[in-house]
Amino acid sequence: MTTIDVSNILDTLPKKAKRNPNTIKFGMFGLSLGQETYDRLDKFCIKNNIAKATLVRSLVQRYLDMEEKN
Repeated sequence: MTTIDVSNILDTLPKKAKRNPNTIKFGMFGLSLGQETYDRLDKFCIKNNIAKATLVRSLVQRYLDMEEKN
């Protein structure tokens, strides 16, 4: 099983801002997390003043970077 190193992830994420122009240009996709996971994600992002999409995107990028090196 692969482990994702998420240490310092919050230090690398920009704080919330207005809607990113890339979102408009490249679009979005839906993600069903379930109520409990969504609530946890929402609370975490509010506490750390980051956008949910930014956190999810950063985690996916780290995972893909790590897998592509293997």
